[in-house]
Amino acid sequence: MSNIFDTATRDWENVRPDVAQGVFGKTLYDDKVKVVLTRLVPGGKFVPHRDKYGHLLIFQSGEGFARVGDQRVDARAGVVVRVMPGEEHEYGNTGNHELVLISLNIPA
Repeated sequence: MSNIFDTATRDWENVRPDVAQGVFGKTLYDDKVKVVLTRLVPGGKFVPHRDKYGHLLIFQSGEGFARVGDQRVDARAGVVVRVMPGEEHEYGNTGNHELVLISLNIPA
């Protein structure tokens, strides 16, 4: 992967169809930490699930929600959500436009 690239040159791929619907991503970096530009169509979501790795979710635009354990927050530009390895979590798009975020998958 080049050090400089235009995200428009990357294809959108289905993200985790085992636990998500209407979620697409473009991998920006994948060396220990994985960085994905992620978009959820209206109604798109991750169902409650647990991963062996952690996440840092950095919401860029749109409207939605994120839940980690018992904590739930409105997802919008500027909101950052930290998920520890093994924590139950979910997020989804509740708006009429795409929900866009940067997702970092962080090894345990």
